[in-house]
Amino acid sequence: MQIPILNIYAEQDHLVPSASSLALKKYIASVDYTVHSFPVGHIGMYVSSKVQKDLPLTIGNWLKMRM
Repeated sequence: MQIPILNIYAEQDHLVPSASSLALKKYIASVDYTVHSFPVGHIGMYVSSKVQKDLPLTIGNWLKMRM
């Protein structure tokens, strides 16, 4: 089954390294694969004011393109 995938990760995450997040692409068959990173750490994905502003827009725009 082909499903769209949005892979979002924190570039400076010490719990989930970037390489682990980026490895996902090797294990999926979907041709609709989008990856987006943020220059923050693990907690920064939740508390950074820039991410709080940009993350919802990133997800919303990605979803709109697939409607």
